Amino acid sequence: MPTPDQQRLIDRVAAHLDADAGVEALWVAGSLGKGQGDAFSDIDLLVLAADGQAGELSARLARDFVPAFEVVLLNSLYGGRVLSMVTADWARLDMTLAQREDLGRYDAKALTAVFNKGESSPAVQPDTSYRTAPEQLLKLVREFMRVLGLLPVALGREEYDLALSGTDMLRQMSFELMLEENGIAPAKRGGALHRNPLLTDEQRAAFRALPTVAAERESLIAGNTAFAQLFLPRARRLANEIGMVWPAELEEALRRRLLNSLQLQF
Repeated sequence: MPTPDQQRLIDRVAAHLDADAGVEALWVAGSLGKGQGDAFSDIDLLVLAADGQAGELSARLARDFVPAFEVVLLNSLYGGRVLSMVTADWARLDMTLAQREDLGRYDAKALTAVFNKGESSPAVQPDTSYRTAPEQLLKLVREFMRVLGLLPVALGREEYDLALSGTDMLRQMSFELMLEENGIAPAKRGGALHRNPLLTDEQRAAFRALPTVAAERESLIAGNTAFAQLFLPRARRLANEIGMVWPAELEEALRRRLLNSLQLQF
């Protein structure tokens, strides 16, 4: 459920949109729309524009919301289809403008209706199980190996700060792998800052056990080794489960590269 502050902002925005002839319907989307939000959630709104008025509505809302809601940051994204805002008290508000033909992309189970002047609404979508496809996992594994293989370049040039970016990429790919392990479809993964509920206790413990990585040679080697030891066995196990052909030649070349250049083995 929204907090009182979140609900007050939703109500104020709803009153503003309800008075606009270019708006046909409004739903709360995102984690709050699913009933899974908390005090840290941003407010995601799905706005159904009246036929043929999406462009004009986007421009009008971008203009009017700044003074009406003390917006200090407004980003108009995807040709104005998404308006992302931050207010003076740092409330985060994202509005997606849809037309009737777009409603098929949304699941009514993940939305909370606020008002509807017409009869158009998203349908309830059937629940389907998700299992990563072999080609999807292979793409992730190859990219992990490619980034790991760049470590000798960064260390050889003493680009230790940049090497931290590579470590962050390995962390993100390890996280994506765990979501694939858990059978969580990309559309069900929610916001980037609300992922703990998607991991198991074992997976969270595995992340906590990883060493803190500093912009220093030995720390970077230790950190990259730890991520390789975390990612590769899990990826191989999942590959076996779904029938993915493991890129053995790429892995062998990677291991030779790291052994010959850094005496790194894992």
